[in-house]
Amino acid sequence: MPSDTTPVTDLANTAVFTADGARVGRVTDVLVDLESGGSVALALSDVAEETVGGLPSAAAGVRVPYRLVRGVGDAIVLRSAAREAALPLPGARGDGRAPDTDPGDRDDPPARGDASADEDPIV
Repeated sequence: MPSDTTPVTDLANTAVFTADGARVGRVTDVLVDLESGGSVALALSDVAEETVGGLPSAAAGVRVPYRLVRGVGDAIVLRSAAREAALPLPGARGDGRAPDTDPGDRDDPPARGDASADEDPIV
């Protein structure tokens, strides 16, 4: 019986495109909700800045909420335009390190049930 799941390790270096075929970048990491075990966002590097609308100089790449992923195969296709989906990742570009995902560097997230999916772009 075929499986409809993909191990997150298989997503590393997968190219990401918008639904209209514009290149967004490559997957460097998958951000996971440790409570539910579900994927919440893809961290991308090698970002096509013309597709995402430019990046702050301190951004290491972008993150794309997983709910905006339309399909996963040889490439990943997004449901919406990259300018709407991509959010800057903290860290310096091109420093060879994975994006900084240490929760201690961020403000505390809202308590469960306090924010809707529209208010939190990662969920």
